[in-house]
Amino acid sequence: MTISVVILNFNRPKYINNNIIPILDKIELIDEIIISHGKEETFFESKSEKVKNLQHWGEANKTYGLALRFVSAQEAKNEAVIIMDDDIIPTEKTIKILYELYGKENDRLYGLYGRSLNLDNEYSIDNVFGDVPIVLTRFLLTHRDLTRYFLTRFRDLENDLIKNSKPYWNGEDILFSLLSIEKYGKLPKVLNLDHHNRLANYLNLNEAISTGSGDHQKYRKKLTQYLVKELELNNKIKSDTNIEKRKNQFSYFFFNSILFYIFLFFFILLTYYYFKKYYFRY
Repeated sequence: MTISVVILNFNRPKYINNNIIPILDKIELIDEIIISHGKEETFFESKSEKVKNLQHWGEANKTYGLALRFVSAQEAKNEAVIIMDDDIIPTEKTIKILYELYGKENDRLYGLYGRSLNLDNEYSIDNVFGDVPIVLTRFLLTHRDLTRYFLTRFRDLENDLIKNSKPYWNGEDILFSLLSIEKYGKLPKVLNLDHHNRLANYLNLNEAISTGSGDHQKYRKKLTQYLVKELELNNKIKSDTNIEKRKNQFSYFFFNSILFYIFLFFFILLTYYYFKKYYFRY
């Protein structure tokens, strides 16, 4: 039993090729890395034998937008599929933990970044863990069949809000999560597990796929309200949501990035200096 990984390549080809692929290449559980290339100018060839390239620029990108994650998953040779962003690196231990849970209960969505809804079914940006209504495609593990289910349903739920979204089909993760509840009758499971976030995300925001999407949070709040109502999931979400822990965006990013280690290094250095100056002199 092995895992396929799907990554959309848009603006960060060097990071995918030089940082993400070499790490994933060493993980025995992963035997396939599918790269969906959304721009011809950022296409690259990897040295890894696990990599499968999909040329999705042009018409495919116009037709599916961010839903290309799920189109790409149709090419996966494994039933277990990881969908992840191009600026995150999970640890091998994290993948093993999620895969063990999937092995026991594969009719459920698993991930690292969860979102909750308020009483009006508006999307909240805090990271939540436990049984939650939404798990971001930033990093998730799913059964390939759920990606097929998404492709049979998403056109029926496409309204003007989605048709005019930038990039096209922004919010695909919200629908994917809600469709998992519709299909399986279970809320996604989100865990607080080790991974590495790319620091440069916050130094160059223009690289993000969602750049230029306007009021991103307002859009996602409206979209969530619309989809929950259309799928008639309000009662299910209200009754089954079980949030075990919350973390704000900064703290979750901070403790899973090099910033934490930089801070720790200077803290140790300053502590040593303090003790040397005020204690060791005697």
